[in-house]
Parts: sequence; C-alpha cells; structure tokens
Amino acid sequence: MKIKKRKSAIIVLALFISANFLLPQNSFSQTVAPAAGTADSAISDSADPEIQKLKDEIQKYQDQMTELEKQHQAYEASISIKRQEISNLKNQMDLLDSNVQKVGVEAQTLDLEIKKTDLEIADLGLEINLKEKEIAGQKGQMGDVIRTIYLQERKKSYLEIVVLQGNLGGFFKEVNELQVLEQGLSEKLTTLNDLKTQLNSQKDSLAQRKTQLSDLHEQLLGKKERLEMDKNAKNQLLANTKGQEAQFQKLLAEVKAEQAQINSDIQSLEIKAREHLKQTNGILPNDKDFIWPVASRVVSAYFHDPDYPYRYIFEHPAIDIGRTPQGTPIRAARSGYVATVKFDGSKSYAYILIVHSDGLATVYGHISKPYVKEDDFVVQGEVIALSGGMPGSVGSGSLTSGPHLHFEVRLNGIPVDPLSYLP
Repeated sequence: MKIKKRKSAIIVLALFISANFLLPQNSFSQTVAPAAGTADSAISDSADPEIQKLKDEIQKYQDQMTELEKQHQAYEASISIKRQEISNLKNQMDLLDSNVQKVGVEAQTLDLEIKKTDLEIADLGLEINLKEKEIAGQKGQMGDVIRTIYLQERKKSYLEIVVLQGNLGGFFKEVNELQVLEQGLSEKLTTLNDLKTQLNSQKDSLAQRKTQLSDLHEQLLGKKERLEMDKNAKNQLLANTKGQEAQFQKLLAEVKAEQAQINSDIQSLEIKAREHLKQTNGILPNDKDFIWPVASRVVSAYFHDPDYPYRYIFEHPAIDIGRTPQGTPIRAARSGYVATVKFDGSKSYAYILIVHSDGLATVYGHISKPYVKEDDFVVQGEVIALSGGMPGSVGSGSLTSGPHLHFEVRLNGIPVDPLSYLP
C-alpha cells in the first residue's frame, strides 16, 4: 500500500513540475550533481565575463556622472548668488551664461544616464538569459531524479527484497536511498520555485528600466530645448538692448509693466466670463481629465522654474512645452468656454483664455493664429489655434526665446502647476 502511495506521489509531483515550471530557468545546489563540462556550465562560464564587462562600463559612467554632479553643484551655488544681484545688464548676461553652462552639464549627465541605463538593460537581459538556461538545465536534472525514484519504486516489494537478499540490512539501505532521493527532489523543487520568483523580479526590473530610459530620453530633449532657448534669450537680450545699460533698464520696466497687465487682464476676464455664464445660465462641460494641448511632451521650462531666464521679472506661472514648431495645432486641454482671444495680428503677446468647470481655467500663450473667438464653447481636443513663439513673429511677445507653447492652468484665478493635471 505504501509503495502505491509513493508511486502516486511521484506521478503527481512530475505533473506539478511540468505544469508550473515550463519557463526556462537558473542554477542552484543539487542532490544529483551535473556532469563536469555540461552545456549549462559552459554557458555560465562564457557569459560571466560579459556581464562583468557590462558592470565595469556601468561603473565608469557612474563615476563620470559623479564628477558632473560636482560641477552642477558649483554652478548652482554660483547661480544662487547671481540671482540676488540682478540689477544691471552685465549681471543678467552673467546669469544667462551660467544657466547655459549648468543646463549643458545637466544634458551631459542625462546623456550618460541614458548610456548607463542602456548597459543596465543589457546586463539584466544577459542575467535573465542565464537564469532561464540554468533553470532549464535544472529541470532536466530533476527529471533524472524522478526517473531514478520511479525505477526504485518498481523494484520488488519490500517482502521480496527481504527474501531475495536474505537480510534486513539491504532492505533498509534501499528504503534510505529512496528517502534521500525524495528529500533532494523536494529541496530542488523549493529552490526552483525561488529561482522562478527571482526571474520574474528581474523581468519586472527590466520593464522598469525600459520605462526609465524612455523618460530619460524625454528629459534630455527638454534640456537640449532649454539650452537653445537660454542661448536665444541671451542673444535676444543683446539685440533688444544693443548692450546698453539704459536700454536694459527701459526694457526691464516695460516688460514688468506688461506682465503685470497680462496677469491682471486674465484674472478680470475670467471673473467676467464666469459672471456672464451665470447670468445666461450657461453650463460648462465637465470632462474628467485634461489632455496635453500639443503632441509634444517635452517641458523646456517648469512652473515657477528657478532657472527661468526672466525670473527676475516674474515667477513663471506656466509650463513651456518645447519641441513645438511654429504653426503646431493647439487643442483645448478640457472642454469649456472661450473667455477671450487676445490677438490683433501684431507681434504683441497673444493668448487664449478658456474657463472650465470646477473653478479651473487654461491659458494658451504665444499663439500665431486663433481658430476660435470669444463666447465660443469648445470641446476637449478641438483645435483652437496654431502655436508660435518665434522671436519677432506674430503673437510672440517680447519675452519669447523660441517656438513653444506657454500653457497655464489656473484654479480659482490662481496659477497652479499644469503637470498636476496633465496625464
């Protein structure tokens, strides 16, 4: 009866292994050792140096990034001081130069981070491949153990063994060997299960690394865009002031007044629009989420960005979405009511203000051509204008440093971070 039960257990175990370990998998300590010079050990021996080479390369990039971080901190410290000293053209030019150098270092660091992440992905791929092949080898060895146990089980009954061998010692030896094999098989099964868990964890890490790599590429594009815009800001400032301090002070006063007026207008226009909707029983659509107003997801300047080149004039109340060529279609980020279209065909700053439900409003700045008019209702995703921002172009305004979309989100009239609302 015991023999039949053991046979049934072995058959069930074999089925369990077949059903649960079809993945190729990794090595571990064995009751039945593999023969020296097997294919699995050869694979492991040949792949280890390649993995080590990758790890050495990864460390090299990490060391370079550490050095760049020191430079970055030095520029940050210098810029922090210069931000407190902006009172004349020279200080402003020095700050722009430092910003360009700092953003350049940030771009180099991101480039190294991308290369390092590429290597880490390759390293994970090799380790996963090794683990899968070694686990496949383990499954073969476990099959050998199962077959050995099965053959042991097929021997004559315990009584026959005693009669044929004529002593109890041989009987107990047979029983002991069978128990050792079964114990080893149980341990292998536990280890194999652990390896499967490790393999899945490595595959999850690989997926995360690939997502991280995509994010890093996007950040690098943003830094490169920011670098060009900072250089353009410096050149534009020189062109507008002709290098003269008096011209700089005049420009400074004009731009401060212009920004204060724009902010005041937007606030009053939003209040006026909501009052009009209330009086006419206008109902604002209520979209659940926002969408990006342009195809690009590259942010070249953030909300209240400390490195914004004109921060000495005002806090940046928006995000600037770069990689947005002149004339790119702009879509309503949310359904709503067009409170105003500030556009007269001149080079003055042009924008569209849309009010939404829940006390929210959006502003789309540096437009080169509007497609909606005041008092229109728009639906989410509808094209409302074409982008602009090229210095000297229609609707660009005096502070732009290159084609992009200036995008604001306001809550109860106060600018808030658009990235908190965008998917």
